Amino acid sequence: MRPVKEGITISAGSTVKLEPGAAHIMFEKPMQRPAEGEKFKATLQFEKAGPVEVEFVVQKGATANSDDHAGHTP
Repeated sequence: MRPVKEGITISAGSTVKLEPGAAHIMFEKPMQRPAEGEKFKATLQFEKAGPVEVEFVVQKGATANSDDHAGHTP
């Protein structure tokens, strides 16, 4: 896994699905660890479309010991 500092490119008319094991969003050092199944709102910032409000549902992900998250602090 690696950070994408320049963002994810989404071509006009296409869709990018964010999911565990593929492209996904990881929140680092959250103030509070949400429980599985919990929902929360956030804003995604797009270069041309501007801010878009979204709702996330917390899903069970890989454990902190998995290869996908090696080097990350839980």
